Amino acid sequence: MSLIGTFLIVGILPDGGLLTGQAGGNARGEELWVARAQAVRAAVQRVADSVLTVELVGVSEPVSGELAADAPTVAVAIDDQRHFLASALVTRGNPTSILLVTPAGRRVVAKVVAQDHSRQVVLLRAEEPVIGADAEIPPVELWDGEAVVGQTVIAVGRHPGSQTAAVSTGILSGAERNWGLALQTDARVSSAFYGGPLIDLYGRVLGIIVPMVPDGGAEDETSWYDSGIAFAIPSRSLSARLPRLVLGEDIRRGLIGIVAKESDPYVESTEIAAVRPRSPAARADLQAGDQLVSIDDVEVRSHREIKQLLGGRDAGESIRLGILRDQQTLEQELVLAETIPPLVPQRIGITVRQQTVTADEPTEVASPDEDDASVDGGDVDATEWVVSGLIAGSPADGKVQVGDRIRTLDGNPIEDVASLRRQVFAADPDQPLALSVVRAGEQLDIELTSVPIAAIDPQSLPTSLDHASGPDEKWEIREFTVPDLGNAARLIGPSRPEGAPRASEEVAGRLGLMVLLADPGETDLQKLATPWLEVAQAQGTVICFVAPTAEDRWTPDEIDVPRRLAAAIRQSHDIDPVRQVIGGAGKGPGGALALAAAILRPGTFQGLSVRGDIRPPGGVRLRENDPAAPLQLWVIPGDDGEAPSWGETLQKLGYPVLIGTPEPAALLSWGRSLATI
Repeated sequence: MSLIGTFLIVGILPDGGLLTGQAGGNARGEELWVARAQAVRAAVQRVADSVLTVELVGVSEPVSGELAADAPTVAVAIDDQRHFLASALVTRGNPTSILLVTPAGRRVVAKVVAQDHSRQVVLLRAEEPVIGADAEIPPVELWDGEAVVGQTVIAVGRHPGSQTAAVSTGILSGAERNWGLALQTDARVSSAFYGGPLIDLYGRVLGIIVPMVPDGGAEDETSWYDSGIAFAIPSRSLSARLPRLVLGEDIRRGLIGIVAKESDPYVESTEIAAVRPRSPAARADLQAGDQLVSIDDVEVRSHREIKQLLGGRDAGESIRLGILRDQQTLEQELVLAETIPPLVPQRIGITVRQQTVTADEPTEVASPDEDDASVDGGDVDATEWVVSGLIAGSPADGKVQVGDRIRTLDGNPIEDVASLRRQVFAADPDQPLALSVVRAGEQLDIELTSVPIAAIDPQSLPTSLDHASGPDEKWEIREFTVPDLGNAARLIGPSRPEGAPRASEEVAGRLGLMVLLADPGETDLQKLATPWLEVAQAQGTVICFVAPTAEDRWTPDEIDVPRRLAAAIRQSHDIDPVRQVIGGAGKGPGGALALAAAILRPGTFQGLSVRGDIRPPGGVRLRENDPAAPLQLWVIPGDDGEAPSWGETLQKLGYPVLIGTPEPAALLSWGRSLATI
C-alpha cells in the first residue's frame, strides 16, 4: 500500500496511470481495498470461463524436481476451432492422455497439435466441441498491445475441482526477459497457473504463463514456482506464431553457430573466436576474427546483446548481419537453423604460456614481408604466446616445437590463450588448421589436423605441466571455511611459512583445483582426504572435500557452494583457471549435485568427475557444451562395470567423455590434461 498526499494507490493502470482513492481513515481504506478487489474481479471474470484444468493420464516418464510430472495445470481457449494454449508442463511426463476439465466437471480428450519448444508453449485441440457460441467455453482474445513495466497484472489459473478461478496479483517487473522471450511478474504462481493468462486491469490477455527460469537459474523449469518470480510469453509473440502451430509445425530456437571470443558475454566485444562447422554462420562465410556490429540494422556491442537479439528468433528465420572484417563492413544474410551438427571438441596437443617482452628488450619478430627482422620492443611491453609443451603422438608432435611463438591460427592473430583454446576446441575435424609461428626469427606456416579430445591419452602429458614444490613448501590437510557458508570442508594444499617464497611459475607451474562433494552422512572429511595428500602434492592439485549442511541430503540451494569455494581458494592459491574440476567423493548424491553444478553453472569448472551409476537430477536441463565455457567428463564405471546411458547423450551434446578409474593419480593426471590445447 502506498500513499501520495491523501490518496491511496490501489492499482497501476496499463497506460501508467494510477488507480487511486482518497484516504480517510480505516473505513475509507477498507472501501478502497474493496474497490480494488472489485476491479480485479471484473478483469478476471472476462477470462475465467476460458481457463480449464488439465489432467494428465498415464505419465510414463517420472520427473523429479519441484513438481511432479502429473502436477495440475491449466489451458486457455483461444478460438472457436477447439484450440487451447497450455504450457510445456502438459508434455513433460509424456502422458498417454490429456484431458481438459471444464469448471462444471466435464472431461474432454485433447491432442497435442504442436509445440513451441523455445517458449515452453503447447497448442492443444479438443476432440469434442467445447468452445464457441453454442458451447460452454468462450475463447479469449490475445491482446496485440504493448505491456508497460510497472503496471498491475493478474495471473489467472484454476485448481482441480474448483468452479472459481485462482488469482494472483502483482506488477509487471520486466519485459524481454530470458533472452527476449518473456514478460516477468512478481505475482506468485504455482503449477495451477501454468498455461493460464496473465491479464491487465482491463482483462486484456498480455501473455500465457509458462514454467521458465533463466539459463542456469535452477535445476528445472518449475523450480521457481510460487517464488514471486514468474514468466509469461507475450500475446503478440504467440499470435505471430499461432498459424504455424495450428498447421502442426513445431517451433524451435534458431541457431547461428558462432563461438564468442570472450567467455564473459557482458564484455564489450563481439569478436568471433570460431565458427561451428556446417552451421548457418559457416554457410554465410563468417570467419574467426570477424566482429558482429549489427543484427537487422540494430547495433550490438557485446555477445550478451547478440544473444538477447537472437533469443527470440526461430529456426527458419532470416537475419541480416553487419560484419567488420579487416576494417571493412560487410553485410551477410543467413537463415537460422533448428540444429547444428554435434560439436566434436578438438585438440592439437600443445600447452602455451604467456611471455612478456619488456619495452627495452629487443626481440626477433618475423615480419609478414621479411623472412627475418629484428624489431625493438618500443615504448610498450609486448606479449607473445609461446609453445611450452607438446604431447607425444599428438597432431602437433613433430611439427611444432617448444619455444615456437604463435602468431596466427587460420589467419587470426592470437591475442590470448583463451581464444586460441576456444578456436581449436570448436575446430572442424574435416578441415586442417593453419598455424603460423615464429621459430629462430623465421616465420613458418604449419598445417595441423586436429583430433577429438578423447583420442589423446590424458595420461600422456608434456613436462610443462610437471609440478615442483617451492622451498620450504609443505602440503597438508586443514579445515577450510568461507564466510556465510555452513558447509564443513577440508583442503589439501601447500602451506608455506609466512614470508617464505613460492617457487616461480616457471619452475612449479600453476596449481590445479578439484572440489569433491561428499555423500550425505559422510562426516569424516579428514579420512576422505588422507589418501589423496601425497598424490595431490606430486601433481600440483589443490583438493577441497566438502560436506552438505544437512546430514541426510544435498539441497538444491547448495548448487552454488562449489563455485563459491573455488573462488575463495583462488584468492590464496595460484590456480590455473582451465584446470578446475568438480566431482563426487562417493557413489551417491554428491556426484549428482556435482553434475548439476557443472552443467547449470558453466564457466567455473572445466572438468567433471562422476561415477557412472549416479542418478543425474531429473530436472537438469541438458544443454549443448559451450566452447566459450567448455566442460570435459571423467566417468568412473559403476559397480556393474558399465558406462552410463546418459554418457552417450552428453557426447551427442558435445561433451568429451572419457571412461576412467577412481585412482587418485589417474584422475588428477586427467585434471592436469585440461590445460592442453
